[in-house]
Amino acid sequence: MIESVNNERVKNIIKLKNAKYRDEEGLFIVEGPHLVKEAKMAGVLKEAYTIDERYDGELVSINVMKKLCQTQTVSPQIGICYIKKNEKIGNRILFLDGIQDPGNLGTLLRSAKAFGFDSLFLAKGTVDVYNDKVIRSSQGAIFKLNYLYGDKLEFINKYKNEYQIFSTNVINGKTPDEVTFSDKIILILGNEGNGVSKEICDLKLNNLYIPMQNMESLNVGVAGSILMYEISKIK
Repeated sequence: MIESVNNERVKNIIKLKNAKYRDEEGLFIVEGPHLVKEAKMAGVLKEAYTIDERYDGELVSINVMKKLCQTQTVSPQIGICYIKKNEKIGNRILFLDGIQDPGNLGTLLRSAKAFGFDSLFLAKGTVDVYNDKVIRSSQGAIFKLNYLYGDKLEFINKYKNEYQIFSTNVINGKTPDEVTFSDKIILILGNEGNGVSKEICDLKLNNLYIPMQNMESLNVGVAGSILMYEISKIK
C-alpha cells in the first residue's frame, strides 16, 4: 500500500492535473470505477489505484487518494491513461473553434459519439479535452473519438474540396431541413460568447442555424447536439 503523499509516483500523478505535464507525459487521470472500466475497455488504461480492495489497482491510503483526486468527493478508484495518438480522420468531423466551457465540451463529446461524428478538430483556444471536468461530463465518450489538432485555416483549406463544411451562423444561413447533406461533413461550432471566429467567417462557408421561437440563442452544447442529430438523420 502507498501511504505517503510524498511517494514519487504520487507526486508524478498529481502533476498530471496540469495540462502541460499531461502533454509532456502523454498521460491523463480518470476518476471513478465507471471511467476506469471504460478506459480499460478502450485499451488506454496504464495503471489503477484504489482505496477499496473490491476494485482493481494498487492500494493507497485515503489521504493519498484525496491528493490524487480532482474532485471534493474522494473516488474509490482512479486510473492513469495513455493519451491516444490516433489522428485518423473520419467522415463526420466536429470542428470546435474556441469552446471554453468544460461542461459544454463534455456534452459535445457525448453527442458526437451518439450521432455518428467520429472525429473532433480542436482549434487553438478550445479547452483541453483531458481536463477533468470534460472527462467526467463525457461519461466515457472521450475514449471513443479521434482528436485532431493544427492550424484551423490550414485544416479547412486542406479538406474544403473533400467535405461539406458548415459553420453555425444565422447570417445567410439555412436550416438543416433546407440542406442536402453528403456523407462527409465538417460542422464548425464557435466560442460561447463570440461565436465562430472572424477568420472562419471571412471564408464565407455554408452557414447552418436552428430556427427558434421566443429565444435568440441556445447553449453551444445544446445547439451542437441538435445539429449533429439533424445531420445523423440523413442516410
